[in-house]
Amino acid sequence: MSQPRGWIGGGALAVGVTLALGWLSQVPYDAARDVEAVVRLAWRTRATQVEECRRLTGAELERLPIHMRQEQVCEGRTLPYRLVVVLDGHTVVDQAVYPSGARADRPLYVYHELQVRPGWHDVDIAFTRDPVPADTASQQERERFGERESAAPQRLTLTRRVMLGPDQIVLVTYDAEERQLILKGSGAP
Repeated sequence: MSQPRGWIGGGALAVGVTLALGWLSQVPYDAARDVEAVVRLAWRTRATQVEECRRLTGAELERLPIHMRQEQVCEGRTLPYRLVVVLDGHTVVDQAVYPSGARADRPLYVYHELQVRPGWHDVDIAFTRDPVPADTASQQERERFGERESAAPQRLTLTRRVMLGPDQIVLVTYDAEERQLILKGSGAP
């Protein structure tokens, strides 16, 4: 006798859930008002490499095996960059960007997605590195090791005002041929 009551209760629950889902499906929903726009920073470039050389003293040379004795020892390193992004007058990114790889000999990668409300936005980006230290090497060595054409310039900047609608994306990237930051996307002027 308890079986029919369980079926009736379960049936009533199923009908109630079905009616509730049918009613909820009729409620208007505007997905576009909840969608934000995106300013995306994405680029890859070679870092500037410098080589620091020094002459070994006589005592240092004596401690080395004969086959390893060199008058001059050089060590290379890669200079980091600093990325600063100011969006509508507020600094939203301020960080050092180091090259990847165990020996820091791989390219620099930048990737940030900045969500913003639809509308007009002022974007100011600076991607800079410290200058090659003067005591690192001679001018000729600095040019040979540090200022390769494939490396990004010492300072890259981009200042623009962009209009973004809901769900629009504007891309800031590095153009290696022009050696500058560029803006791509539907909000770009």
